[in-house]
Amino acid sequence: MKFKNNPRRKSFPMKSVTTGKRVQHRSRYWFFLACCALSFASLSAWSQAQAQAQAQNAEEKQGENSVQFTCMLWEGPLEKPLFYRDGEGYFPMTPFTGSRSKVHSLKISQEFSLHVEHEIEDQEEVFYRQVGKAPLLSGTKQILFLLFKQEPEKEMEFRILPIDDSLASFPAGSFRFINMTAEDLRVKFAGKIGKVPASKMTLMKSHVTSDGGLIPFLIGNRQGKKVFETRLFAQATGREIVFIGAPKQGRELPSVRFLPQLLPQKLPEPPENP
Repeated sequence: MKFKNNPRRKSFPMKSVTTGKRVQHRSRYWFFLACCALSFASLSAWSQAQAQAQAQNAEEKQGENSVQFTCMLWEGPLEKPLFYRDGEGYFPMTPFTGSRSKVHSLKISQEFSLHVEHEIEDQEEVFYRQVGKAPLLSGTKQILFLLFKQEPEKEMEFRILPIDDSLASFPAGSFRFINMTAEDLRVKFAGKIGKVPASKMTLMKSHVTSDGGLIPFLIGNRQGKKVFETRLFAQATGREIVFIGAPKQGRELPSVRFLPQLLPQKLPEPPENP
């Protein structure tokens, strides 16, 4: 029995059907890999963004909690360069005897720690030896550290006195009088009299105008006797610390030192173009 060929009937080879399925599977496979790669890239970018945001937040918090400080050396010269410690790092600083040092910051440490380089035989690494320390003052982010050299038999080479140096406690146009003697004193300044107990300080305003001016300044002892007199130049844009020390040997007048500071001012805005 023979069958005639039907010219309308078309045959589809199995090879072409199989090949089409393989191509379709491969396309899905590569599409799946592309989706996975895109998801991984997106997750990685998100993770990096989160890490950067956390690092930025931590840095901002450190900046908010950081303490700015300056130093003044009561008596020089220094025998070795000084370093302060912040966290695990040691940073150089240069104190002066007649003015504040440049401004430094403590971002990590919770105390002020002063160091000098300390060499150890057969060691190439640089070591540091602590020569003074002082606590940070609560409630302020600006501190002035006074550095006093001590006798060799003392445990530390420096005694450090921290003073609140913020504008809130020591505003422009004012004078801060620090009594470094063992006797209670009185000061007369800008027409007012203030008590300065032993080892204490007091703040008095000058009330000068923008032009500034010379203001009479007197120091009296507990008995009311005048022991020192001069005139202080006051500026509305400045402030000054007056250190009152004990008389030097063979003298009756107290030892008086001054630490003036002219505060930075905002520059006036430029005029508008006509």
